[in-house]
Amino acid sequence: MPDAMPTRPARVGSAFAWEVAKHTTERDREIAWLLYRQKILTTDQLRLLFFGSLRRCQDRLLWLYRHRVIDRFYPAGPFSLGKPQAHWLLDEVGAHLVAARLGRDRRSLGWDRQQDFHEHAQLAHRLECNRFICSIVAASLDTPDVWVGAWEPGWGAIRPYWSLPPYESARPDASLTLSTPVEVVGIAVEWDRATEPMATLVGKIRSYGVTLERSERRLNVCFVVPGERRTQRFYQEGTQDARQLLTARLWVTTTAQLETRGPLGKIWRCLDQEARPFGMADFETMTGVEVTPQEHALGRRWQVPMPERWAALSPLGAHARPQDTPAAVAAEDEELAREWEQRRAQERTEAEHERQQHPAGRPWNEEGLRSDAGSDLLDPQQDHEQEEPWR
Repeated sequence: MPDAMPTRPARVGSAFAWEVAKHTTERDREIAWLLYRQKILTTDQLRLLFFGSLRRCQDRLLWLYRHRVIDRFYPAGPFSLGKPQAHWLLDEVGAHLVAARLGRDRRSLGWDRQQDFHEHAQLAHRLECNRFICSIVAASLDTPDVWVGAWEPGWGAIRPYWSLPPYESARPDASLTLSTPVEVVGIAVEWDRATEPMATLVGKIRSYGVTLERSERRLNVCFVVPGERRTQRFYQEGTQDARQLLTARLWVTTTAQLETRGPLGKIWRCLDQEARPFGMADFETMTGVEVTPQEHALGRRWQVPMPERWAALSPLGAHARPQDTPAAVAAEDEELAREWEQRRAQERTEAEHERQQHPAGRPWNEEGLRSDAGSDLLDPQQDHEQEEPWR
């Protein structure tokens, strides 16, 4: 199958999907799976999670787009800011890949191609929440002993470690597991955009109390609110309910603190007590949970650690090889000089033999001068431009 297609096919049949699937890699299938779970991701977010360079990311995403694995759109923005980066969605061939992963038929997948997702009412909320999780992944790359093991919508990342009740009274916007030097931290995320009244936000505390009533492990629920005034109101109206929730800790911060100090900084305050701020690595841990290996963490799995690659591409600052000692360099120079003298001697011998075969009175013809006579590899009118005399 060619790497580039002039236009995307309007319709996707089983034969086309099967042909594309044969040319996809494990990373391509993981991208389709993540877009199926998270609905929408930007180019920068996919580069963070799956690629080591932006150029490689753009090239591969373009291939997946042309072969209907993923789709894209560009949201409207201020004209002065230029063209926004692409926002990526799952497409028809990607849905076939996801169905094959789940062992289900494509028609029973429960997925529809969202043509007008750029006008979806929850688009801004979804983008901001995904940006928050990706900021945690990016911050963990600079911290060797902290990494994100899993990220799923709802309770998906924490579900393997405890049994949910038949009826979920509360469903977070996202969940993730954070591996720390101590143990694994389970985190549920509530991203607030101040589009709902404070009573609704406080009511979520009681909903979490019902859902987590029989939880065997201590979990953490992180509320991110837009401003300090909303934070103070949340403290005033929600502290009493938070103190009655014994199976989880509720943490609050603002978007301004996230932008200033990062998600892993000590910016999280516990809702049931006015204490010093904590970092995510200091949250309540889940005992007896297997830690995700660091090489399989988000943002690390698809990065190829090659410390010698840059030294091979650019010798500037590279350590000297064992054979680059002064004695070895001198011996190598002598060997090169000896080979050069042998080559010059052979050329002189060939020239002397040529002169003996052609007497001095015989004029030189074109075939006698050209080493490729009769081969028609060079244009006779341009021989003087392409050939140089031996020196």
